[in-house]
Amino acid sequence: MFLITVNVSLGLVLTRQSDAALRTLIENRMLDISNTAAAMLDGDMLESIQSGDASTPAYQTVIKTLSIFQDNMKLEYIYCIRDMGGGSFAFTIDPDDDPGLFGEPIAYTDALYLASLGTPAVDKVPYEDRWGRFYSAYTPVFDSKGLVGGIVGVDFSAEWYEQQLANQFRATFLIVAISLFFACVIIILIAMDFRKRFHAMLGEMNEISAGIETLVHEVSPSAKPLQPDVRAEALTHDSVEELSNRIRSLEDQLGKQIAFVQSQAYIDGLTGLGNRSAYEEHVKRLDDEVKAGTARFAVALFDLNGLKELNDQRGHEKGDQAILAVADALREVYGDAKLYRIGGDEFIAVSDRPDAGLPARFDSLDALLEKSGLLSVAKGFAAFEPESDGGYRAVFNRADLGMYNDKKAYYQTHADRRTHVPSDVPRSNVGDCGNR
Repeated sequence: MFLITVNVSLGLVLTRQSDAALRTLIENRMLDISNTAAAMLDGDMLESIQSGDASTPAYQTVIKTLSIFQDNMKLEYIYCIRDMGGGSFAFTIDPDDDPGLFGEPIAYTDALYLASLGTPAVDKVPYEDRWGRFYSAYTPVFDSKGLVGGIVGVDFSAEWYEQQLANQFRATFLIVAISLFFACVIIILIAMDFRKRFHAMLGEMNEISAGIETLVHEVSPSAKPLQPDVRAEALTHDSVEELSNRIRSLEDQLGKQIAFVQSQAYIDGLTGLGNRSAYEEHVKRLDDEVKAGTARFAVALFDLNGLKELNDQRGHEKGDQAILAVADALREVYGDAKLYRIGGDEFIAVSDRPDAGLPARFDSLDALLEKSGLLSVAKGFAAFEPESDGGYRAVFNRADLGMYNDKKAYYQTHADRRTHVPSDVPRSNVGDCGNR
């Protein structure tokens, strides 16, 4: 009787643990997909798309991104959602053959509401709409102001989800029943059988990892492959704990991989400022705002004086240090603006407020750089004028002309800078992207 009681108790414990582990596995798989898709979308772009934008580049970019997941991942549907306020939500972009129409209401769930507040979430209970019964994962997509610009929804069949749990339960129940019949010998077999099952789950996790890695590789071919910290061969007797460790390991590594892809796409490797790709995306948004009549922005350009002479006389490492020093100074003086490195020694600050006082801070920047005893930058500024500017380029050209005149005046009064470079530059860590 004692042995039967122990086996029954063990069966109940293992059933609960396996059910919880499987639920965690499935929910994390769902969130991994929705989080990855959200990380590849632009919140400002989602926020700006309207019902008649199906033929626009922005709309097609979102459709293409969602279609990659629709075609390559094991899911039912993936789509974008907009918070309409008052606890109501609607479709915006759906790549399916039978899509939710732009503005069509979406069934409310607690997980969807949490995502509208900025927290990724998964449905704990299924819901039903005209496409069927589903469990869904929702992830917010933030705009440049840190607000939720849209939500990515990923649907998984409720029947599939519940079938996984039912299969797991039936398998566990069968094992417990056999253990009661064969007593101690079957207890060992149960442990072996569960070991095999968790090996299979780890295999599924590796398949998910491989699928996500393939997707990341399409975005960034140079990205490093995922390296699991916990392998199936390394399982101890506590398979449930090892499975949880494997899930946490995959989550951590996926987060690092997503951060790597984002940094490769939009961050300058040397300075940590936005790179040219990020700058061009910003320019596209500003041009869209100009066309919509909602644009308000100002631009300041900066170009390091004497970089060529510094590179020639002191080497490119010193040139990189000078570029880093300028980037740090720009952060300190213009931290409220969007900062980009758009060339070897060219920087730009874009503010969404024309009255942000960008030129008024030129003296502060000069004073900060003067402490180095070496650095100086040519500067130019222009603000958007709705009456005369047809797009961002007109504003940029005025700022560029101002910077050119400032640089010309600098070299007219500092002719010796072309042939003489002081003996030291500010110390800073040199990144992996040079100034060439």
